[in-house]
Amino acid sequence: MAGAEGDRARLRAALIGLVAEAGSHAVTAVAVTERAGLGAEAFERAFPGLSFEECLAEVWQESTQEFLERTGGAYAAAGGWREGLRAAAWAYCRFLQDDRERARFLIDVTFAGEMVHANRDFVMDAYTELVHLGRFEREEAAGLDRVVAEGIVGAIWEWAANGVRTDTLDRLPTQVPGMMYLTVLPYLGADAAMEELQRGPADLARYERGEL
Repeated sequence: MAGAEGDRARLRAALIGLVAEAGSHAVTAVAVTERAGLGAEAFERAFPGLSFEECLAEVWQESTQEFLERTGGAYAAAGGWREGLRAAAWAYCRFLQDDRERARFLIDVTFAGEMVHANRDFVMDAYTELVHLGRFEREEAAGLDRVVAEGIVGAIWEWAANGVRTDTLDRLPTQVPGMMYLTVLPYLGADAAMEELQRGPADLARYERGEL
């Protein structure tokens, strides 16, 4: 990889690493280029015409797209709402654990202002709608307000963010059955929610073997 494409990859990695190590307050164009071992002109070559804030937002959106592809692909392949949400939850854990610097970068969204916040809101809204598809799974759930799904997605975001911020990502998979219980309960009822807890140990063992 050479030229602007190679510079972009190095700058992207430097940016993600800086945020992961020192927090968003430490991120400047100078710090990023120095960490990447590049001159100031490399930034313009890699991100032509973009302000530094726009560059930050673009890198965050690229990382978010990777997340959407992983979790969305897992959901689609599972073949059903409940099964899909469970598969997406395990894919979410794997995505965060695979690259902890990227995970911290995604959680620390305050550095890029309105553009990143708007993109984050779009992602949250998309997953809220996905969860709220549960209203079609059972007649009793048809009248549930969308605020139920908003609360579930917000709780899942905080669950993941806390794992990233406290460096306890290794514990996240053990909490997936509880998150599934929370998600399934209002839409499918107590029996289905309990099934998620009961299957948790077997699913966790499969996850640890790399089968999920």
